[in-house]
Amino acid sequence: VETATLHRDLRDLREMGFDIHSSKNKLTLLKSLSDKDYRTLLSVYLTSVSGIISFPKNISLTVKQLEGKTLKVFTVLVGAIEMRERIRISYVRHQDSRLLKYTLEPYDIIPGNRDWRLIAMSDGIFKQFIIGGIKGIERTGERFERKPEYSADDYYARSFGFFSGTNVFDVALEFGKKVAEVIGNRTWSEEQELTKNDDGSLILKMKVNSIEEVGSWVLSWGGEVKVLKPAKLREYVVAKAKGIIESNDGQEQEGSGR
Repeated sequence: VETATLHRDLRDLREMGFDIHSSKNKLTLLKSLSDKDYRTLLSVYLTSVSGIISFPKNISLTVKQLEGKTLKVFTVLVGAIEMRERIRISYVRHQDSRLLKYTLEPYDIIPGNRDWRLIAMSDGIFKQFIIGGIKGIERTGERFERKPEYSADDYYARSFGFFSGTNVFDVALEFGKKVAEVIGNRTWSEEQELTKNDDGSLILKMKVNSIEEVGSWVLSWGGEVKVLKPAKLREYVVAKAKGIIESNDGQEQEGSGR
């Protein structure tokens, strides 16, 4: 990086309100950064590297989860993605809060509904990691060959929500007429097919690669949806619904006075 570029960037940061002191070979922040400061800096940084990653927008939750390590985590990730270098992370898995260690080949950073995800190869399989769950990160110096067939667009063509599995399932759902218009006016999958029935109901067909993700979505529609196929999705939904009933059956209503 040229000296003139560094001076220009420092000037821009100071004009944005960051109190930075520069001395020989050293930069010092004279006050701690707030969450708002982190969001501002991270937005500027990620905009500058948007050709390397799939630029995400919502960063508030991830900044909070990383607790002051936001810039380090993202700069390490982006640098490793650009240089095709393996990383080691300590990671809290959201399903059970276990702290695990991984060596990964990072490919991309993508936006979720409320958080950001890292797409990486782990043991030869593409997996997603919630960036806010990263508790430690380091570059290994080991280079890897990026799979030429990887494409963020292709990878998510059959994803439902922000999880991507390795299987493909043909899903068919029948929605009641009360919600048919809502379902019909949205794009739920890039490969979806909609069919209106004479009684006002609607059939949605699509290919997905995560039974769990689409199953959770189906449950959110309650009695307004029927799973036509596959059987695995129907079994998943029924099992989860039974679990909800068992957890709540026989519970006295709060404040009932009984």
